[in-house]
Amino acid sequence: MSRALPKYNKRRVTLIGGAAAVALTGAVIAGTALAGEPGSSKSSATNARTLAGPGTISCPDVASQLPAIPASAQAEVDRNLTQLQTQ
Repeated sequence: MSRALPKYNKRRVTLIGGAAAVALTGAVIAGTALAGEPGSSKSSATNARTLAGPGTISCPDVASQLPAIPASAQAEVDRNLTQLQTQ
């Protein structure tokens, strides 16, 4: 007579599955409870200080450095210089 592998006991499978479900549920609950703690990275990011202030940018005057502009291109150059000033 050959021995076949024993069938899984329904009670054993239920017990192991239930224990795994309880462990995973506990891990999820603990993770969400600790997410609002003051030591978490989310709240410490809101308490961070900015050490550098907003800097100022000084651009050189481009209009004074342009060579002689032909009359046909003067309107376009003036429009581009105005756009540079707005930026």
